[in-house]
Amino acid sequence: MTSTNDKSSMQCDQTSTSHDVQKSGVLAKSDIRSTLPEELETILVDELGEKKFRTAQILRWVFEKRAQSWDEMTNLSKSLREKLANRFDLAPLPIAEEHIAKDGTNKIAFPLHDGSIVESVLIPTPDRLTLCVSSQVGCKFGCAFCRTATLGFHRHLSASEIVQQVLVAQEVAHRRLDRRITNIVFMGMGEPLDNYENVVRALKILLHSQTLDFSRRKITLSTVGHVTGLQALARENLGINLAISLHAASDELRSQIMPANRIWSLDELFNTLRAFPLDARQRITFEYIIIHDLNHSAHDANLLVKRLHGIPAKVNLIGFNAFDGCKFQSPTEAEIVDFQERLLRKGLSTSLRLPRGDDELAACGQLGHKGE
Repeated sequence: MTSTNDKSSMQCDQTSTSHDVQKSGVLAKSDIRSTLPEELETILVDELGEKKFRTAQILRWVFEKRAQSWDEMTNLSKSLREKLANRFDLAPLPIAEEHIAKDGTNKIAFPLHDGSIVESVLIPTPDRLTLCVSSQVGCKFGCAFCRTATLGFHRHLSASEIVQQVLVAQEVAHRRLDRRITNIVFMGMGEPLDNYENVVRALKILLHSQTLDFSRRKITLSTVGHVTGLQALARENLGINLAISLHAASDELRSQIMPANRIWSLDELFNTLRAFPLDARQRITFEYIIIHDLNHSAHDANLLVKRLHGIPAKVNLIGFNAFDGCKFQSPTEAEIVDFQERLLRKGLSTSLRLPRGDDELAACGQLGHKGE
């Protein structure tokens, strides 16, 4: 578990602003899938001596047609394709493994250039197809109920590695389901706001009308309560949905199971959330994993209601998903229902998140490739 004495180790990392990738100690070409349209236009005009209209052509090849080589871009001159090949990387992100659960959930493992593995999860339901993306290899925040935390922290994902999870998963969805991804949730491996610059860049690319054009209402970012990152995100005004990984309503209990709470207390977190800009009908989702005999008493319910007073909120209850080596136990159905009814009686909007893909370690808190 990450030491919580070193507060700086868990602060918002805004030092890695470059979207280039280091390979073998040498700065690689920047990846075009981490380049914003306005940046690409500037490069084409100012550096490569091309016309502005080439921007839209190139972006269509990259994000709509999913080109994997410059030679595929047949409406571009050979000289421009050569310039692009010298300036940008277009190597596709490969798939190492796919694990399809009984309920149709598909966990996709991606091998990265440095030998790391990162996982995404496609979750189909009748009315939507959700992709759960990762933002880091491992995680430094040490939540006691999360399998990813057992890996420790290895590195941030680049903006391209985040965006490419979406691009490749879209191809998988088309091939296997003949469907398009409708929703994206940043709930995979890692803490998104700890990898702030790369995650925000990836979000801007996902949202941009010239790239993937996702609706801000269809993207949700989940955080452990990274106050520094939340304050910075509020200034971006992206309008995406926000989810808080809460799981306890007292500082004492939350600090036991979530070391991040020893840095940013619940008072700090909720003061930040009350100031966070939301649209008129927008609500913050509070994720609450119910752990057997730990955090679902009447006292816990009352504390939770008090904490959420005055915040446009909905609570998403999740039964703990067990994994080897964890000391906690999954709750009974009766424990989950009892806790939900306590919250509903207090007037708190509450829903249950059913486990998806748990037979393939694809459910909430179970990601963490170890080569199994």
